[in-house]
Amino acid sequence: MWDPVAYALGFIDCDNISARCMLTIFALFATKTEASLLRMLKGSPDVYLSGPIRKYITDKGGRFHLRWGCREILYDKAANAETYVKGLAMSKATDKKVVQADAYVAACDVPGIKRLLPSSWREMKFFNNIYALVGVPVVTVQLRYNGWVTELQDLERSRQLRRALGLDNLLYTPDADFSCFADLALTSPEDYYREGQGSLLQCVLTPGDPYMPLPNDEIIRRVAKQVGFSSISIIPRFRSYLVVCCQNRAIFVP
Repeated sequence: MWDPVAYALGFIDCDNISARCMLTIFALFATKTEASLLRMLKGSPDVYLSGPIRKYITDKGGRFHLRWGCREILYDKAANAETYVKGLAMSKATDKKVVQADAYVAACDVPGIKRLLPSSWREMKFFNNIYALVGVPVVTVQLRYNGWVTELQDLERSRQLRRALGLDNLLYTPDADFSCFADLALTSPEDYYREGQGSLLQCVLTPGDPYMPLPNDEIIRRVAKQVGFSSISIIPRFRSYLVVCCQNRAIFVP
């Protein structure tokens, strides 16, 4: 079970993850009886996480430049030779503008930040270290079932659709390519529970390299088969699916 926990924490295996991460989480498990119970957002992140943050910012006069792409970081050097940012060159279709701010924060994936940074900034060690990061592909698969996948005690109860049953938690498995998974219909019922439908199983495949080039149907076939052969023993049929492939985690390669 070591690798599944490492993958869930940092999307890399035990040979590459920092020992501090593993020591911290297992020390927490050992000292707090409720530590292994992970509470998730009760619904969509857009409603329960990013939405409230967006409202907080706009209520205080902030603005969001949606659908504008940042094409260039505009910068100069002060008299003391320190580099400072003058603004961001933005574009949308044929429209262009420069956005200025008191502070600038870049939240990008690994390929994105490498494209965005001015090449001359590689002279600074802080920014040059970014080019030692390597993206870790992650594939997220959601499967909707005609029953409750994590209801392990009673076959009849797992098939009924009158009420949600199963394990309300983030779960780990060493028996599949997905290191962690959860039934979103139980963990985040506000948006993901559907009357008359069963589990919405979300599986995180990492490293996702073997799956990135595959068509969605083949990804679903492999994941559904692994759900059936994993430690979950009572599996209803799945009825629909969603696949999201991204490269949004990074490891440092010295």
